[in-house]
Amino acid sequence: MTQPSDPRSVDGYAHYGGQVTVTRQDRFARSPGIDLVMSVFDDSPDSGLPVLLLHGLSQQRAFWSPVVRRLHTRPVATLDQRGHGESDTPLGSDFSVEACADDAVAALDRLGWSTAVVVGHSWGGSVALAAAARHPDRVATAVLIDGGLWSPSGLGPRDEIRARLTPPPLGLPSEELWALIRRGDLGHGWNAERQAALEPTFVTDAAGLMRTRIGVERHLAVLDGLLDHDATADLVACTTQHVPIWAAVCEPATPTQGSTGPDGAWLDVKEQATRTAEQQDGCLVHRWRGAIHDVPLQWPALVAGFVDAAVDSRRGGEA
Repeated sequence: MTQPSDPRSVDGYAHYGGQVTVTRQDRFARSPGIDLVMSVFDDSPDSGLPVLLLHGLSQQRAFWSPVVRRLHTRPVATLDQRGHGESDTPLGSDFSVEACADDAVAALDRLGWSTAVVVGHSWGGSVALAAAARHPDRVATAVLIDGGLWSPSGLGPRDEIRARLTPPPLGLPSEELWALIRRGDLGHGWNAERQAALEPTFVTDAAGLMRTRIGVERHLAVLDGLLDHDATADLVACTTQHVPIWAAVCEPATPTQGSTGPDGAWLDVKEQATRTAEQQDGCLVHRWRGAIHDVPLQWPALVAGFVDAAVDSRRGGEA
């Protein structure tokens, strides 16, 4: 990918050549102490079927900026889910998947959207699927990007799962943090667009060190909500209520049959859930070989095309 030039910050989004226009930013209260923030793009009266984008655990709404830039569909809104980004949420709040799903529908209410395609990445996929199951009249299609169909609860005892998935506290100088990220899966093809999408994930502490905005305790509270959630029940509810599901599953470029250890167990959980979904009426599953988990940053054009096709399918177009 050619690195875009002249990046400018617009509402936390990388902005290149006028291709991303934030119509407005909105903050609204869900309950005392819980305010949610979202950005809305091209919300005009003659726009088509709306799209709501939900980020994954520890991320924030600007994560979607490379995808928004490539989407043909409008209007689009990106939501900072409770406890993430600029959405203020006390630590003792309800971080269940169900509460977050109801937040998503509250965002639709705030926007005046009677129905929308709801897209979720990773943990956000669980929220999108739960929103469709709980509010089938509001979700035209649930689009799941490498998440939603499975849960880490199948990996073993809860204490072991929490210990394994507890994030590091970080506390790194800025240059060390970005060097660490570039050494990971996102390093190949790294550019200013990816960094701009990730920058609001972090804050600088009093010592000048970078840490995640969500913090370790809130991260674990959201994880607990995911561990308590039954994704299979949501899948069945959507099937029964005839809510279409479009799911993209990221798979290693090289087959990993016979893998052992935590990685092998996680792949087994994903595979079993994916096969279950493939057998459900109204559930379209795409397997993306070679895609990493953060595929919205790796291949934003592919993700945008997938979402556009899901919208077109609801408009009566050809997917």
